[in-house]
Amino acid sequence: MREQGAGQADMDREVRLARILRFMNEEGRFKAAVLVSAEGLPLSSVSSPFDVERMAAMVTLVRSTIERARASIGLDEIDEVSVVQADRMRLICRCFRAGEEELVLAVVAPPYQTYRRLTNRAIKWIRLAWRA
Repeated sequence: MREQGAGQADMDREVRLARILRFMNEEGRFKAAVLVSAEGLPLSSVSSPFDVERMAAMVTLVRSTIERARASIGLDEIDEVSVVQADRMRLICRCFRAGEEELVLAVVAPPYQTYRRLTNRAIKWIRLAWRA
């Protein structure tokens, strides 16, 4: 009985995470959004022309680069890394903790589109969903 309750809670969390990403994507007119675990597993995503598995792999690569840079240079905790194309389209990776989990929220933003307020709100809601 307990396993069934835990499975339902995981399913509820997945539904909440998908809603959060969908809302954020619509508001920001982002090209893609994916929530990735520290292990590089996509936890939730919004359908897009981008391959979610490849995007998750790229986010994991960015995250490991961040960690190596932090250790080598002695930087404090890094909460964001952006990769900007020549046409100003950006891959933004926002690193944060939800409960005991280290997560990365990644979005592909069109040129000159603001994103910080929307990703801040999404991170807040993801943390709440994680606790529920």
